[in-house]
Amino acid sequence: MVLRISRSPFGYTYVEGSPEEIVSLLKLIQDEWSRDTDDLDDAIRIISNFEVFYEMMRKKFKEYISPRKREGDLIRGLVVVDKIKLMKSGDARIVTVIFDKRVNHYELEHLVRKLNTSLEDKR
Repeated sequence: MVLRISRSPFGYTYVEGSPEEIVSLLKLIQDEWSRDTDDLDDAIRIISNFEVFYEMMRKKFKEYISPRKREGDLIRGLVVVDKIKLMKSGDARIVTVIFDKRVNHYELEHLVRKLNTSLEDKR
């Protein structure tokens, strides 16, 4: 599958792909940026348990899940993941991660290229 990266007019960067690729990207962010924050850990947990959280979202009529964030991380600007969207299209499972505004689009793009996956930039 291809990872799609785009930037909203409001400054958020979106990355869309399969759960496995997104988890790989988040783990790479933890390693490369030396970030061990609650939001990254929780995002990996949510995506790794896709089916459980997808059903929970569907039952509660929610479109996005917001991972747990520590207040100290918010104040220091260490938060990486803002929201997560879980979708299904037929048998395909699709995850969209909305990154915090402070996350640099070009640095994220560089990390996506490091994963050796196809990249589709939808600016």
